[in-house]
Amino acid sequence: MHHQRTLTRLFGRRLTHRKPPQYGSIRSVTSTVDQAEIAKFARAADDWWNPGGEFAMLHRMNPVRVGYVRDMLEHVGKGDGTSAAKPFTGLRFLDIGCGGGLLSEALVRLGATVVGADAAEENIHMARIHAAQDPTLQFGRGSFEYRHTTAEQLAEDGEKFDAVCALEIIEHVVDPQEFIRVCGQLVKPNGLIFCSTINRTPTSYLFTILLAEHLLRWVPPGTHEHAKYVTPEEMQRFLTGAGCEVLDIKGMSFNPASNQWSLLSGRGLGDLQMNYIVSARKMVAEEQVRPEPVDSSEGQEGSR
Repeated sequence: MHHQRTLTRLFGRRLTHRKPPQYGSIRSVTSTVDQAEIAKFARAADDWWNPGGEFAMLHRMNPVRVGYVRDMLEHVGKGDGTSAAKPFTGLRFLDIGCGGGLLSEALVRLGATVVGADAAEENIHMARIHAAQDPTLQFGRGSFEYRHTTAEQLAEDGEKFDAVCALEIIEHVVDPQEFIRVCGQLVKPNGLIFCSTINRTPTSYLFTILLAEHLLRWVPPGTHEHAKYVTPEEMQRFLTGAGCEVLDIKGMSFNPASNQWSLLSGRGLGDLQMNYIVSARKMVAEEQVRPEPVDSSEGQEGSR
């Protein structure tokens, strides 16, 4: 009944309650998926599109994330620079860990072809229901789809994208370095990868766990584990190891007075203490680091 009431509240009309359809099980592929994290988010799946619910902070953060993606793609000359309304026309995006589709739908509205992927079938079910309510999204017509799958399965299938968005997901996987390596496989040469997460600092523990979870209840207690946060230095190392060149990194800050998120302009003291977002370019094969060739003349010189 709670699920039915939530759908009615979100979509403005009563929907017939059905068991979520089966979209096929995830194939047995070595994965960085954390099953406990998947179960946690699956339990809240019917709340994704409630702007005052468990994912309210993501609703508020989404315009800032989308704006950053747009600015960086424009900076590197990707997309349709002639269309202000549809700048992502011609670009194929992967939204990995898409949840209920907050980011995916925003990307589609800007002209992108989007695959939203999530390991929680309940999330995909809710994302499909919501996308189908808006005919302008043209969901399921070739340019916008959701898949119950993982990054590893997509890579095994040989999928490639102009841009991969891994936003607010890396702190929920088992092996962040391996996860980024797989994401790097999914990006076309010269394509971009976007990652956003939380830095592992005393400040982030105070604000994102003690205050946000336990005192202010902005997000449900247990949403985050401080030990799984990723520092900017670790993120840069993971991306470099995945064959990517880091282009930019910016902090993100929430202002309780305005109830809005914003990007921090520089990399000064405190800018990267909590939330941050990174963009990186997948290098072409010739650019990727290889061992320095040995100069055979060095050994010969001493033998003369």
